[in-house]
Amino acid sequence: MKGDFKKILFATDLTNNCRHAFAYAANLATRYEGAITLLHVMESVPESLDSRLKGLLGKEQWELLHTKHAHDARATLIGKKNELSTIHQALGTFSDTAQNEEYRYVVENILVKDGHVVDTILETAQEEECDLIILGSNKTIFSDSKSLGSRTKSILKRSRIPVMMIPPADDES
Repeated sequence: MKGDFKKILFATDLTNNCRHAFAYAANLATRYEGAITLLHVMESVPESLDSRLKGLLGKEQWELLHTKHAHDARATLIGKKNELSTIHQALGTFSDTAQNEEYRYVVENILVKDGHVVDTILETAQEEECDLIILGSNKTIFSDSKSLGSRTKSILKRSRIPVMMIPPADDES
């Protein structure tokens, strides 16, 4: 039935406002006896960068830099694993903090994905068969309609399911 939000995708950038917005997700999931999927997207480098650099530097120079980068990337990936673990921990704590006797919901998945933020949110909503996407937003979105961010506009425009934007708490800016 339309309007029953059994599967909610809560996309978070881990800011304080998202903690406030999560209370709305928890409330709706409780009301509809639904489940929440928590998603944090780590923005990936645009695909066009590779071809641009190859064009600017030449194929051979780019290959040398690419090889050096591969060695540097190993160290970065080791750090990235720690970062992913930290993000997973933060998301888990995020849901534990909001989960109390007032709320009765299930956190079905905690996902950390690399990719383009808008595409990843929309793809995840489809893959997880979500009925609603919930996003926290900053105060400027609600004080000036012209300041709606390009990511938010894209999600609102392209989403096939309802999107709920939660303004910051009164004490947040």
